Formats: sequence, C-alpha cells, structure tokens
Amino acid sequence: MEAIVMPALGQTSDEAYIEEWLAAEGDEVEMGQPLLSVETDKATIEVECVADGILHKIVCPEGSTVNAGSIIAYIGEEGESVPDA
Repeated sequence: MEAIVMPALGQTSDEAYIEEWLAAEGDEVEMGQPLLSVETDKATIEVECVADGILHKIVCPEGSTVNAGSIIAYIGEEGESVPDA
C-alpha cells in the first residue's frame, strides 16, 4: 500500500485546495494519469498519479485545503488493507 502525499506545487504557498478528484475509490489508476485537480494561490493544476494500482481510500475529500506533504490517498493492489490513520 502506498500513501499518496500532496506535492509542493508553488513557491509562495505550501497548501492547496482540492477542487475535484478525477478518480473514485475502487478505480484502477496508472502512474502519470491525472488523479485530482487542485487550486493554489496562483493556478488550478492537475496532480498526476505517482503509482499504479487501485485507489483504495481518499483521505482528503473535495473541498479540503491540504498542506504539502500531507497524505491525501492510498493506492495499492487488490485485497490490500488501508493502514489505520
């Protein structure tokens, strides 16, 4: 199971607003595909997936403001369990 963290997206701010998830829990995702759309103080950006597998859990829902480095989701293989938060 791989924890997906919010990347640092801007030079002036360490937080981003999650506008929309482009995949749902249970979807199969691939490295490089757009995973979510976030808004920073400067622009709206699509964040790419950094792992292959199944999107098991979205930790931070749409409408959340998240700091860079925070866990936002978990991606893993079929049958893997999401760690307790």
